[in-house]
Amino acid sequence: MRLSEFIEGFERDEDAVQRRLARERSYAITDHLDEVERQLEQAVQGEALFGSTAPEIFVGRSGYPDVSTGLLSPVDREADAAGYATSSDWYRRELGIDDVLRRRTGLLNATRGARVDVEDVWDGFVGVQREVAIADHPVDVEVGLDARPDLALSVDDIATPTGPRARATDATLAENPDVPRPVEKTLADDDWRAEGAISYLYRRGFDVYDINTILSAGALGQGSRRRLVPTRWSITAVDDTVGEYLRGRTRNAASVDTVQVWYNEYMANEWPRCVYRVST
Repeated sequence: MRLSEFIEGFERDEDAVQRRLARERSYAITDHLDEVERQLEQAVQGEALFGSTAPEIFVGRSGYPDVSTGLLSPVDREADAAGYATSSDWYRRELGIDDVLRRRTGLLNATRGARVDVEDVWDGFVGVQREVAIADHPVDVEVGLDARPDLALSVDDIATPTGPRARATDATLAENPDVPRPVEKTLADDDWRAEGAISYLYRRGFDVYDINTILSAGALGQGSRRRLVPTRWSITAVDDTVGEYLRGRTRNAASVDTVQVWYNEYMANEWPRCVYRVST
C-alpha cells in the first residue's frame, strides 16, 4: 500500500504545528531590539548623538549620482567601536550569525543626501564621513539629528543587516583622525588609478574591508575622477581587483614539485595553518 493511500483523508493538525513552532522559536532577536532601543535612549541627547564611531561608512546606490551617505555609530556607548567595523577579524574570532547580526543591527546609520562628486570635498557632513573612512581607528564625532531614530531593521538575502536609521543635519569631528601613511600616499597622487591604488593598499597589508570603505568614500583614483562609490559597488570592485592581482601572482609563481594538502580550521592562537606536505 502506498503511503499516500494509507493517510488518505488525514488532516494536518495546524494547531499542533503552531504550538511546536512556538516552542522552538527563539525570541533572542526581540530581546536584542529592546536593548538597542534602550541604548539609543541613552546615546541620543536631545537631537544629537555623541560618541565613538566605527571607521565605517555607508553609501547607498539609489538615485545615483544623488545618493544617501551615512556614518555608522554603535548605539551602545560602552561598546568597543572598532569591534563593530566589518573585518576579516570576525572570522578569526569565530563570530557566528547571531554575533554578526548583533553588531550590524547595533549600528545607528545617520544619513544625508549628497552628490557623488567629492574630489576636493573635506568639509561638512561628507567631509567628516571621508575623514572617518580613511582613519586608522574609531574617531569621536558629534552628529546632529533632525528626528528620533527609526528602529526598523533591514534584513535580506543580499545586503548586510542594518540597524536604526536617522536623518542627520550635520556632523563634527571631536578629534583629529590619524591617517595611515599608505592612504596619505594614494590621496596625494592625483594620477594614480583606483585599480593600482587598491592593489598597493592590499600589498601593504590592508584588509579588503578597509579598502572597501576607503574606495567608497571617494579616496582612491585619479583626482578629477574621485567619486563616492555605493558600498555594494565598492565591495565588487575591490574583490575583483584583488582577485586579478592574486591570479597574476599565482600565474607567475614557481611550479610546485610536491603534493601539498592545505586546510583551515579555527585555532585559538594560530590561524590559518598549513599542516601536511607529502613528497611524491
